[in-house]
Amino acid sequence: MQEKREEPLVGSIQAQKAVVAEVAHIYGYSNWDYAEKDIAVKIVKELENRRALYNDYELEVPASVVRSVLEMRKFFHELLFNIREDGGLSNHLRSMRAACRKFLDTAGDGSNGLIIQDSFEGGPRSWTFFTALGELRSAIGVSLALIMAAYRVSCEPELAQILPADPKHDQAESEDLV
Repeated sequence: MQEKREEPLVGSIQAQKAVVAEVAHIYGYSNWDYAEKDIAVKIVKELENRRALYNDYELEVPASVVRSVLEMRKFFHELLFNIREDGGLSNHLRSMRAACRKFLDTAGDGSNGLIIQDSFEGGPRSWTFFTALGELRSAIGVSLALIMAAYRVSCEPELAQILPADPKHDQAESEDLV
C-alpha cells in the first residue's frame, strides 16, 4: 500500500500561483469580465466543498460520490445560463460538465444502478469506478487550473491536489536523481 501524501504537490498558495501563472502564460490570459471573476470564485468555492474530487479513494462511498457528481453537473449547467456564451469561462464549464457526464455514464447515475456499492468491493467493476473517478478529477483539475489562471483565483490545499503538477517541482526531483 502506498504511503499517504501529507501535502498536495501544489499545496502552498505560492506553488498554486506558480502553476496558475505558467498556465496563464501558455494561454495568454490577461483580461476578464469582472462578473465572470465572481463566478470563477463561486466555482472554486463550490469545488472546495466536493470531497469526491480529493478524498482518498478508500474513503469514498460510491453512492455519495455519484450524488456529488450529479450535483456538480447541475451546478455547472446552471452557471452556464449566467455567463456570456462566447466567454472563456463557458468552455471550461462545459468541459467540467462533460467530465461529470462521462463519469456518470461509466459509474452509473442511479437510474440503472451503480456499478459498485462500496469502496472495498474489488474486482473489475471497482477498478472501472475508480478509474472513472480519477479521470473526472483530472479533467476537473485541468479546467480548474485554467479558470484559476484566467481569473487569478486560488484554492484550498485539499482541492489543489487535483491541479496539474507543478513543473518546477518535477524538475527539482529530476535534478535530485542526477
